[in-house]
Amino acid sequence: MRRALFGLLICVPLLLHAQSGEWGSRGISHRFVVLGQRVFDADGRGVTLYDVSQAPVRQLFFAATGAESVDLALVTDHDLAVATRGGIQRFLVASDGTLIGTSIYPTAIATVLASNGRFLAGATTGGVIVWQPDMSTVAQFTTSQPAAALAWHGDTLVAAVPGVAIYLFDITGARDPIVIPERAYDLEVVGDTLYVAAGVDGIVEYDVSNEATPRILSRVMVGGNNFTRIAVGDGRVVAAEVPDAIDVFETSSGVPVFSTRFSEPVQTIAASGKQLFAAGTIIDRFGLPIETGAPLRVFDLSDPISPRLTSEYRDLAGPLSGVATDGSLAYVVDRPYFRVIDVSTASSPRELSSLMIDNIGDRVKVHGNLAMLFGRGQIQLIDIGNPYSPRLVKTWDAQGGPPSNAAFVRDMFIEANPYSGFHVVDFTSFATPGQIGGIKGHYYEAISDGSDVVYVSQEGVALVTIDVSDAHNPHALNSTVVAPVRGEIASPTASHPELLVLQTKTGIRIYSLADPRNPAQTSFTAEATINEIAADGDSAYSATAGSVQKIDLRDPAHPAFSTTSMQPFSPMQMAAANGKVVIADLYSLRIYGPNTAPPPPPPPPRRRAARKAGS
Repeated sequence: MRRALFGLLICVPLLLHAQSGEWGSRGISHRFVVLGQRVFDADGRGVTLYDVSQAPVRQLFFAATGAESVDLALVTDHDLAVATRGGIQRFLVASDGTLIGTSIYPTAIATVLASNGRFLAGATTGGVIVWQPDMSTVAQFTTSQPAAALAWHGDTLVAAVPGVAIYLFDITGARDPIVIPERAYDLEVVGDTLYVAAGVDGIVEYDVSNEATPRILSRVMVGGNNFTRIAVGDGRVVAAEVPDAIDVFETSSGVPVFSTRFSEPVQTIAASGKQLFAAGTIIDRFGLPIETGAPLRVFDLSDPISPRLTSEYRDLAGPLSGVATDGSLAYVVDRPYFRVIDVSTASSPRELSSLMIDNIGDRVKVHGNLAMLFGRGQIQLIDIGNPYSPRLVKTWDAQGGPPSNAAFVRDMFIEANPYSGFHVVDFTSFATPGQIGGIKGHYYEAISDGSDVVYVSQEGVALVTIDVSDAHNPHALNSTVVAPVRGEIASPTASHPELLVLQTKTGIRIYSLADPRNPAQTSFTAEATINEIAADGDSAYSATAGSVQKIDLRDPAHPAFSTTSMQPFSPMQMAAANGKVVIADLYSLRIYGPNTAPPPPPPPPRRRAARKAGS
């Protein structure tokens, strides 16, 4: 019955999304579990199983989850539990590696999982829950903040609460929790030894053979390091300093002895024997991610002084962070690529072209035959007149930093930067785009319909209307404190004038732009989450992880909100046009809505004129 229920729950969204599609699915590794020569990876979009028995690494199977996957644990060798933001999903692991969904528990929300084969434990926002394999609750424990790591010592649950302590919970309730006053971020139990990644307090070993009185065995590498991940193999302890350093320790003497450090993008690690499994994201100087395109890398630690990369699995990179659309084409930021995707048939998207761009922005807006990429303090302008051959035509550097924003105004663009201010940039009159006007300040979101007025978020606090009719002397017209975050212009229809749909920190505000220089608020709807916003005529859309709401704008004073069947995992940017909704959903591009007119076929290749005889 549970297997049937799982299948039904997975299929319902597909039935509701009869006209929906997905392009560019890729994983971003969050947690590994190793079983022999197989590695299970909770990679956000679901769970992927890899065969690491030989090089190159081979993907055995991928199973999608109904919500973003964040962790996993093997209850038995054939029973896999996956923690998602929509509950715990269980999979049967067949002998050939096939993963078969068996059940889903939407009320069991956990961020970290651990199992000892008899019980499954999960870290929640308020503490820790222990379940039987059938998901009946065995015990619950309250913690002052969520546990970052869980492990088992027999039937005792060990929980690391960062900055607080390590707790040894007796799930029978026979004794109070044992508290180890350790700043723990990650831990692993092997036999009677507890290994701890204790941040700046180093790598620590405890003897927990007598759980009532844990005894410290060693502490190494104190100060100067910040260890937040740990993995234990055969004679090796590996500790990671996120985001880009791995330390290897040799343990033949019984105490971890530092062997070497090497640079490697790392957010998650696991070890088995003398193999290390790692995955990570490159973090730039602003703290922004750049994916490696390798969701799993395998290192041989036989020589602890000289770790050797033996294999890796290559895939699409990520995150997929930006999208704009005209209803038939989607213009996508898939770092480091700008891609043009045909989404006219929602269920069968196809890539038409791609263009690699150094320092590519995270988000995109389109105006006529130009796409503008922005978000990291630099603007790239792409000629998209021929969707089969986009061209990078101009770039401009704001000498600022992220999270920057931009908008088209007439034949110029403005860039709103939290560091270097508000810039009006002429990209048509000069070979190199040049700033011709500006305002000092700290600016974030920028919204415009391409005319002489721009709506910006100043300091993340005020919505400011800026007049750029005199591009050399832009000036603020009015300001209101509403804490704006995201916004879109809804074009005028027979039902309403032009509208500004604004996501603020407290809810969604709709403004009439009947007088664009004096936006007038028509409604406010309280909203606890911060959503991505898109608008299309009489409709607007508000997307957050797990849901998209449609907003009927026909009566702007009383907008009607309704929940759609769209269920993105982690929306980064959303766009809508001609009834089509596209979402850059971190792990893929999601497409919803009716089929639209396909793009024209590519132009025929130009033929060279025949050369005359004798020439």
